[in-house]
Amino acid sequence: MPAAMPHVDGVDHREVVVRGLRTHLAVAGPEGGRPVVLTHGWPQHWYEWRHLMPALAEAGYRAIAPDWRGFGWSEYPPDEDFRKETLADDLIALCEVLGLSRIALVGHDWGAFAGWLVCLRRPDLIERAVLVSAPPPFPPDRIDPGALRRIGQLAYQLPIAAPMPHWAKLAALRNIGRVLRGRPPDDLEVYTARLEQPSQVRATTLLYRDFLTRDLPGLIARRYAGQRLKVPVRFLIGDEDLVYSEGVADEAAAHADADYRGEVVPGVGHFLPDEAADLLRERVLGFLGSPQETVGAPR
Repeated sequence: MPAAMPHVDGVDHREVVVRGLRTHLAVAGPEGGRPVVLTHGWPQHWYEWRHLMPALAEAGYRAIAPDWRGFGWSEYPPDEDFRKETLADDLIALCEVLGLSRIALVGHDWGAFAGWLVCLRRPDLIERAVLVSAPPPFPPDRIDPGALRRIGQLAYQLPIAAPMPHWAKLAALRNIGRVLRGRPPDDLEVYTARLEQPSQVRATTLLYRDFLTRDLPGLIARRYAGQRLKVPVRFLIGDEDLVYSEGVADEAAAHADADYRGEVVPGVGHFLPDEAADLLRERVLGFLGSPQETVGAPR
């Protein structure tokens, strides 16, 4: 039996078709409120944002949390394309479908990685962004031990990307908190209930396989070298996150033409939206400004 949709007070659900795929959205707040799109990471879905959506809605924003292709309650893509540029394409197309010409963006993990890409490609679309736990795609100015260590720490992705029995993938999921450091996401069973579906096991495999075989080579080849960040961004990362290294929070500063600030959150691992929900809520609401302001207006 398919897993039931988890309930969050004030959150409604709808479906739209994005690039031919049925896409699930969780929404909260007034329809006319300034739109804030929240993009989840793995192993999560829209429910990752249950601590933030009610606060955004109460403040007068329109919070929109889509499930990525193949995850949560969204349709599995027949093309089996899980490259992160493809996720960025999906996010841009979702905004077109919803008639949104300007949004604020909050993203975690793969949702943050895709968020960096959209900020670089479509600064006209992204008013400002809060990106969490996924460092920017810019190549380091120099290869230092921290950068090398970060590449080496991606080894945990190999078993996730490799072919393995269904039960083994689920076992890997249940150990993900220990692997990535920090405690696992709250309500882990809400996520594993969806990931037990064969299609979502396949989506998980391809999400990481495409990164290692298709996305990572481009990063190593300096695909994003020379690109400028023209969107105001706040970047947060826990100092116990596997991908944390000294200086990582400041890496994007040299590539930014807009207001940028990185923050290291002490004592927090990879799942910052769960581990530091109050802090993230404070940072997001403080950075977005008043929901009554005109989107994109200088401030």
